[in-house]
Amino acid sequence: MSFGGSVSAMLASLKHNKRERKTRFNANGLHHKGTQKPFVDHKKLSQIEEVQLKSQIQFKAKQHRKKNLAYTFIAFITLGCLIWWLFLDSDKSLF
Repeated sequence: MSFGGSVSAMLASLKHNKRERKTRFNANGLHHKGTQKPFVDHKKLSQIEEVQLKSQIQFKAKQHRKKNLAYTFIAFITLGCLIWWLFLDSDKSLF
């Protein structure tokens, strides 16, 4: 079995190719200081804290939905105006 030579070559190659990798979770990586949210262990929360956290998450989700809806509405209005302007420019009736 000539298995040992190829395995040792593979291990040597892996050993020589090692480099320090940056991840987005270490301080030198992609994360900026202050943007990382603190960890909340939901299993250790009291009932009151749990309700407060739940309402906070729901409030942020509601704000996010409203913002997305507003952007979508603005995009559709802009797209409709653009299409309407293109039909006016081509002297063809829209209906």
